[in-house]
Amino acid sequence: MVVAAAVTTLAVTVSGAPSAGALPPEDVPEIGVDTGRFKLPIGCKITLRGFPVFYLPTDVDVQGVAPVQLGPGQEFWLTQGSGSITFPAWLTALAPILGITKADAKITDLSIGASGSTPESINIAKEKPFEIKDIPIEAAKPLKVGLPLSGQPPFEVGPFKAPGAGATTLKFDRAIAEVALKSTLGFALNIKADCTASQGNALLKLGIGGPAGQPPIKIQGAPLNFPEPATNALAGIIHAPYSCTLDGERHEVGVAVGADHIPLTVKRNGSFSFERASGALTIPAATVNRLLDKGYRTAAGKVTTLNLNVEGGVPNVQNVAAGGIDIPETPLVRDQKIVVSLPANGLLTAGPFKPAAGAGSVAVSLGEAAATFTFNGSTQTTATCGTPSPTVYLVENPVT
Repeated sequence: MVVAAAVTTLAVTVSGAPSAGALPPEDVPEIGVDTGRFKLPIGCKITLRGFPVFYLPTDVDVQGVAPVQLGPGQEFWLTQGSGSITFPAWLTALAPILGITKADAKITDLSIGASGSTPESINIAKEKPFEIKDIPIEAAKPLKVGLPLSGQPPFEVGPFKAPGAGATTLKFDRAIAEVALKSTLGFALNIKADCTASQGNALLKLGIGGPAGQPPIKIQGAPLNFPEPATNALAGIIHAPYSCTLDGERHEVGVAVGADHIPLTVKRNGSFSFERASGALTIPAATVNRLLDKGYRTAAGKVTTLNLNVEGGVPNVQNVAAGGIDIPETPLVRDQKIVVSLPANGLLTAGPFKPAAGAGSVAVSLGEAAATFTFNGSTQTTATCGTPSPTVYLVENPVT
């Protein structure tokens, strides 16, 4: 995820603005798109004039956009990227004694990896390091070094070439920042921070399948409106394509799922849950038109199944819609897609998920879905939707 993950529902539509806690339709990306923001624990080896002086635990805050699935060998990018590393307040506490008021920073390495892809890691600062001049230093306040630079567009990472099968996992590989702490006394204190992940390092897992030869995928213009996550957590939305059978015919829809506090790792004897989760359903205009052509003008119903499949953990399957989620009656309008916030009220929770014995990670993906519908206030039918293929992963948590 970038995106991203959680739990939600399958439905047709509701009218009006979503209630508090529902996923805002304007934040839902297009079908097949993952948006996310991650706060990953890292550790930085701080050196002074080439000599290591201490180890600094901190976080890297990264957000971006990626596809939810890939074809064999397909080229892809992480787009709309931004990120920052924040050095803690105690690091600047001695600044007044040395007369340090400003800093220059040069980022020579910002590497994002994609396991099994070609290449497996890309350093976007390799050809042209990012340079930031005259960063204000405030004593005993955190120092943030971030990208993109002022006036520059978000960064892109790619192209990667996906493996021929299986999955690829996006991850933060490394960041190196050279920082010159400038003193009013006429000298500069030059330090170097070499930072790598200190806990789990899986930002997004992309399933691979379908035909080879699919065109390169570089997504632009997706909404990114996430609050800053807690340490070792992500906030994100993933919008999975679903193919559903209704009245013996296939219909394409999109199920978006999102949450604002998803753990990035799980302890060997621990567990994790998706809390504060919500979602949405997108019915493309073409599908709306097909329903209208069948004589359907309004739709209502209840979501009865949305399975989450778990690799490397228990339970193996969890139906997060087992209690049923109502679909209010709503009109269908020709040539207009429908984006529905569901549930209309409140939030959902999934889990807890526990690592299986010997598992190195716990991956949660979207499974089968089903709903009962009433069209035009009287005609009743059932929609069944198969598991997305390739697999659409919500999250992969390394076991630590």
